[in-house]
Amino acid sequence: MIFDTEASILARLVDRCPSGSLLVGTFEEVNLTDDAAEVVAGQVFLTEIQPAGEVRGACAAVLLHYAFSVYCDIARASTEQKTAAADLFEQAAHALVSWEYAPMRYPQLTQGQSTEFNGRVLRLSFGFSLPAFLGSP
Repeated sequence: MIFDTEASILARLVDRCPSGSLLVGTFEEVNLTDDAAEVVAGQVFLTEIQPAGEVRGACAAVLLHYAFSVYCDIARASTEQKTAAADLFEQAAHALVSWEYAPMRYPQLTQGQSTEFNGRVLRLSFGFSLPAFLGSP
């Protein structure tokens, strides 16, 4: 269930973000410091599974908290690639806040990972959460 949800999120992003964007999930590594690697990448990352207080038989309601982060190797990025990183960030945010994943249900925006720059790679991030059920419905 959890990773089916992540697959749906990634499918939404692939469909709505700039063509050719590198988008990966929780179990995939983003390493831009290899000079042969991409300069810009986006990652959906499961940051927390929070109980939602409802347990019904063998099924528990939870909130799945995700971060979407754009990574850009500033040291190698051209002006166009930096613009592409900004576009990827904005398009992903728009794709997710406008995603009606169920009738009249949309992701809730939350705090993402902190903006970080290690002298080479910049990370920009926003968070969002979706409800889910663990166990047998």
